[in-house]
Amino acid sequence: MNKTELSENALHIFKTLYSKNGETIDDTFRRAAKCVSENEQEEELAFQLQKDNIIRFNTPLYFNSGSKTNLFSACWVVPLEDSMESIYDIANVARKIFSYGSGIGIPIGNLREKDSPIFDGDNTNTPCGMSSGPNIFMKLYDAVAATTKSGGRARRAAILCAMQVWHPDILDFIRAKELDGSLSNMNLSVTITDKFMECLRDNIPFQIHTPYDGSLIRNEDPNLIWDSICNQAHKTGDPGVIFIDTVNKFNTLVNEILIELPNPCGETPMGPWLSCNLAMINVAKFVRPNNVYDWSGLFNVSYNLCKLMNNMIDVMDFPDQRFKEMTLKYRPTGIGPAGLSDAMFLLGLKYNGKDGRDFAEEVMRTITHGAVRCSIELSKDRGPFHNYTKHKENVERIITSLIEKDKDDEVEKTINMLKEYGTFNSVNTTAAPTGTTALSCDCSYGIEPCFGLVFEKNLMTGQRMKFVNPIFEQKYKNEPWFTTDLIEKIFINGGSLKNIRGVPREIKEIFVVAHDIKPKDRIEIQSSLQKRVGLAISSTINLPSTATPEEVSDIYRLAYELGLKGVTVYRDGSKKAQPVTFKKEGLEVVSNFERPTKLDATKHCIQLTEGKLYIDVVKHEGRIVEIWLDYGKSGQDINGLLEALGKSLSTGVQHGVPKEAYIKQFENIKGDFPVWWKFEDGDKKPVQLHSIPDALAKLLKRYYMDDNKVTDESVGFELEVCPKCQNMSVIYIEGCATCQQCGFSKCS
Repeated sequence: MNKTELSENALHIFKTLYSKNGETIDDTFRRAAKCVSENEQEEELAFQLQKDNIIRFNTPLYFNSGSKTNLFSACWVVPLEDSMESIYDIANVARKIFSYGSGIGIPIGNLREKDSPIFDGDNTNTPCGMSSGPNIFMKLYDAVAATTKSGGRARRAAILCAMQVWHPDILDFIRAKELDGSLSNMNLSVTITDKFMECLRDNIPFQIHTPYDGSLIRNEDPNLIWDSICNQAHKTGDPGVIFIDTVNKFNTLVNEILIELPNPCGETPMGPWLSCNLAMINVAKFVRPNNVYDWSGLFNVSYNLCKLMNNMIDVMDFPDQRFKEMTLKYRPTGIGPAGLSDAMFLLGLKYNGKDGRDFAEEVMRTITHGAVRCSIELSKDRGPFHNYTKHKENVERIITSLIEKDKDDEVEKTINMLKEYGTFNSVNTTAAPTGTTALSCDCSYGIEPCFGLVFEKNLMTGQRMKFVNPIFEQKYKNEPWFTTDLIEKIFINGGSLKNIRGVPREIKEIFVVAHDIKPKDRIEIQSSLQKRVGLAISSTINLPSTATPEEVSDIYRLAYELGLKGVTVYRDGSKKAQPVTFKKEGLEVVSNFERPTKLDATKHCIQLTEGKLYIDVVKHEGRIVEIWLDYGKSGQDINGLLEALGKSLSTGVQHGVPKEAYIKQFENIKGDFPVWWKFEDGDKKPVQLHSIPDALAKLLKRYYMDDNKVTDESVGFELEVCPKCQNMSVIYIEGCATCQQCGFSKCS
């Protein structure tokens, strides 16, 4: 049997996350395959599809298969009633879910508003107290997440709390994450109704009412609410918006179950006590020679994957009996794409063009069609999902809209079969976050565009190496313009070909990266996909730091107009880096640096108010390994502190703490005697140095950062510190934070 071919990144995912107890990667695939198969033939199929990097199941299957608890769902949605019993019931359910590596969606807006009366029994009695309001209980759920290891591994617990736009506490909810670092385990979303959007359009008052009994509380200016949403999303990335009436328009169970919110990353809006059962297909694997795409191959894989996912549902465990009852009744699955950007690169299609949008829509239609056909055949053998006759009309309307195609005999056959046999699953497909699973499969993230054609990665030796997008490199490595100098220019340019001379124009148009693509184009391709997705899409519209709240507003409005079920944005720099630590889950980080007996240092001298500050920066094999500081004749106490600081800095950089993290922490720290200083005689303007830490930060930024060469703010991402590997390598994609180095993700 051939050895599985995986990159260093993918191998790292298996070594640190997926493989257990000395397993080989094939052992891991085999363990997962056994859990989703009814017979040897299915097991071999599931094994080979994983081995060939064509499919991956959601992360909890790899975490938990073969253990005492076969809890395989990626996330769950719960109800929440307006009572203390329900509040703490859900806290306990959440604790169980987090401990197995899954996330939860909580409709926090079902709780009555702050300072509303609480009654002991009937509300005709005298009030016995005042409500704390929903926002205070968000802190409870965040604390549960913070104190519960997610699966005992690298995944953090993930929560989505959603509140109705008509809730009396909506403005407080919108601002709940205004203080950076608060509710750090939680995403926030506002569920927007069609009525609200009408009031916003017509500039008429919008009614606010209590969830307790539905009574009117006040009339509110919709612009106040909308502007608060957009301003806060611009500032912190939260809240996202969910267009809840659009969601329920495509809810196959709407006659019985109203959807209130999705899961933490937004791709699975569903009713209470239901689970997200996810798997991804690497759609780049179906590109054949001469730019031919194997549509029948994609259909067949989706068909087979639907069967495997239903096998998984049959054998998996649940954190609560209520989840088991509802999941087995309605059997939701979420099969979706990964590698979409890779496929477009291979086929020469423009991600931000009509040909790219048409291709994306057909990919999603084919995946949905394959899964639906399998679900119908399962229904023929085992019967349709629970209470099907009540939902038959909705199911047929929705599924027909998802798979219809002119003059396609197979589609017509599927629709006729649907009318005769019904369907085994209430829903089949989604476009989910694929952060860790995509990295393990060596493909691009989900439906997202490429985030950089050239990037830098930390090696186990402590060195850094530049990596080139393998498709870009394979296609053009023999071209005369493909040089080492070009790769360096692309890296400095944030991974983009934009404004790079020497690259043919037609190649620049195909090999676009996220920040080359206008938000409007991102929304339009999501709209094309949403037409064919049974559930929803988890994707982040990445914006440059210079974006305005008005641009956020335009994105949200366009998303609504084009039929998206929800949307989130992330503006570079709007979330601060998390504090750097030197421990990983109780395991001390080990330095690979062995100090030679002789090292060269660059000595810098800065004149401060009370003396000269000397900074020695020591490099070895291209990276900083030591930083030492001395403040002239300032006395033993100050220099003792600076010696301690130098030892701490040196230990940090030797253990992989990026210099960018120190710069962020030290820059603009204020002191008593700021000075103006020119680092070079040729500098046109001096910079203000507020203190010794500020001087160090600005010196490092001036001389030891490649980032200062980037001149176009529309290109590149502001990276953040990964809480797991401590590298400055976290980006916001697919509605989630994902580390490019170690695969840390809150979602996949």
